[in-house]
Amino acid sequence: MNAPTSTKTLVCRAALGAIALVAASAAQAQSTVQSAATSSVTLYGIIDMFVQYGKGDGTQLAVQSGGVSGSRLGFKGSEDLGGGLKAQFQLEAGILTDTGAQANASSFFTRQSWVGLSSSTWGSLSAGRQTIPQYDILDAFDTFGTGVGSSASSSIVSTTSRANNSVKYSSPNLGGFSGVALVGMGETAPTATNSGDNANVYALGGTYTGGPFSAGLALNMFKRGTNAQVDARYVLATASYDFGVAKLSGAVQKVRNLSGTDSVDRTEAMLGVNVPVTERNTVSAAVGQVTTSHQSSLNARQWTLGATHVMSKRTSFYGVLSHIGNGAATSYTTTAANGLGPITSAGKDVSSLQVGVRHAF
Repeated sequence: MNAPTSTKTLVCRAALGAIALVAASAAQAQSTVQSAATSSVTLYGIIDMFVQYGKGDGTQLAVQSGGVSGSRLGFKGSEDLGGGLKAQFQLEAGILTDTGAQANASSFFTRQSWVGLSSSTWGSLSAGRQTIPQYDILDAFDTFGTGVGSSASSSIVSTTSRANNSVKYSSPNLGGFSGVALVGMGETAPTATNSGDNANVYALGGTYTGGPFSAGLALNMFKRGTNAQVDARYVLATASYDFGVAKLSGAVQKVRNLSGTDSVDRTEAMLGVNVPVTERNTVSAAVGQVTTSHQSSLNARQWTLGATHVMSKRTSFYGVLSHIGNGAATSYTTTAANGLGPITSAGKDVSSLQVGVRHAF
């Protein structure tokens, strides 16, 4: 009689143990799912390569990295802190994929390096190496996206893309309006220039989107680098309208004391159009020019024609033809997102054709 009872006891204990194990596994799985739902880290990147045939001082044939977009490898992530608040970060390194080298030999995460907090109600606040509002707005309204063919890439329309040691606030979207403010603290001794990554910069920007119409405004001030210089100021106004069959975009920028040089005042402008010929094919055209007050030798003009063929969500092919008419004292060239245009001397025109592929992952 005892044997059957002992067997039943063992069976019951085994069953209870199995149930407990299943319950523990389920709890662990649920915990893992919840953790995954509240915190995430993403690895991403872009590889952009192009072949360039150009003519400046001489004829050039080259294979380069960074046509439409700078090649990069990045990490970004967020953690839900509750109550609509999130912690976020981004680390992004530029890569020259034609050689495998860093885009900037002195800094690895040269494109982005910041951490911050964001709220759907209050906006976001971040600190580190970040893009400045003027660059963000110019990039959004540039027909060629500050990449190959852009008058911003060639510096005919001047911009500084990023600021070190910066604090940046971005507001939530309020009826189509959004704003951003940035303060970049140079933290270095005065240098020969007041612009660039380590400058003291104060910047404001705002955009509005309502249906097919969009507009943007950005104000920048770079503090003088030495007592011999003056503060540089930028005022940028942009607008675009999507007609469906074509999207027209333009920008005008007034620059006072470019690079801290007294009385080097410029009016810069660009105008372009994107035409979606088919679902996968887009044709683009743009012109840009710079006019320097009382110094016609510093004037220049650029025109660009381009075409893009989208193979998939990740891969596209592009071709861009550009020409720059330089003034007697300028040597602008058809610089791409990272790739360099043909070398040219002051007063000499430059032309180039770039054909490339861009893959995102």
